[in-house]
Amino acid sequence: MEFGNISEIVTALAAIVTALSVVIAAQQFNLSRKNAAAENARLKKQAAIDAARIYIENKRPETDLMLQFVNNACHINSRIIQDIEKFHTPALPVALLEDVRGCVEFYDRQAVGELGQEAGMITGLSPKHIIQLRWLMIDYLNTLEAVLMFWWQGTANKSLLEEEFSFLRSNADSARPVRHLVESFGEANFPAISAFLKSGVRKTAPEPDAD
Repeated sequence: MEFGNISEIVTALAAIVTALSVVIAAQQFNLSRKNAAAENARLKKQAAIDAARIYIENKRPETDLMLQFVNNACHINSRIIQDIEKFHTPALPVALLEDVRGCVEFYDRQAVGELGQEAGMITGLSPKHIIQLRWLMIDYLNTLEAVLMFWWQGTANKSLLEEEFSFLRSNADSARPVRHLVESFGEANFPAISAFLKSGVRKTAPEPDAD
């Protein structure tokens, strides 16, 4: 065999080895990319679960009572929540008495005895009660903002979070309190909640007439 032929064979073999190396490297890269995508998807699902857990673990009985108060208050007069946000002591109709009592008794049982009614209005309402109500509202919004930040920044599976918190976009009364709270306390202060409410197709419950 001539030397030239050997050199050509070696060169050809080297080209084949190089080509195989490129193919193997490409396959390894694709496999690595698929594994990374799968791991990223898994982490996002876990983040969505963790976010939902934050919401569940921070939900307390008084939170539900506060949301009930907000919903009923908005049906009566949409300005009530704005007054509370500004630390004003609004004149509340007796229809809200049990809601107010339910919210404040978790922090001060004696305060419940201060509340009464006269001429269809709640009596005994003090700045202390307003502070307690406002704190419940802010605490709930802060929790929801922390949860939906995962959705807003794309660090959690968006579809899972949208399914879990679909009630916020519904036309049911359960969506009304959050919308009113965000509007009263300022959308700029809760950008993740605001973005979630505005994104996609959102049905809104008709707003009650302000008295």
